[in-house]
Amino acid sequence: MKAILKNALLAYSGKCDGLVFYYNPRLERVLVRALPRWKPTASNRRLADIAHNLKALGLSPGFRLDLVNYTELYRRQYRASNCACWYNLFNKMMYALAKEYGVDLATLTRAGIADRDLPCSSVKRAVEAGLLPPVPGYERLDSGI
Repeated sequence: MKAILKNALLAYSGKCDGLVFYYNPRLERVLVRALPRWKPTASNRRLADIAHNLKALGLSPGFRLDLVNYTELYRRQYRASNCACWYNLFNKMMYALAKEYGVDLATLTRAGIADRDLPCSSVKRAVEAGLLPPVPGYERLDSGI
């Protein structure tokens, strides 16, 4: 549903009366959708546990900046707009790590990464291990997690 606002707000967003209002920059419009109702399931709980644990890793500022730079290089190389932020590619890297190395993301710690010498310790190592696609210039993204 397209929202029509009387005053010229460019980026109105939020929740009200069971609806979610948000601005879509591609369409240049404020859109409205129904607020989703989530039923708690074991799968949802597992995804929440993984998300909380990945946030608790406490990424270093240098590693975060490397992910931001990698995201920009990725956008240029693949002309992709679906990787909106560095955190999407961080999640992609971590889920690829779990698949390739059999790591449980719900219990992964920084000490566990260092002990097992996992390739997610830097963006450069992640690309070389095949967790992320190679882009020109990834070699200089070697800050530790």
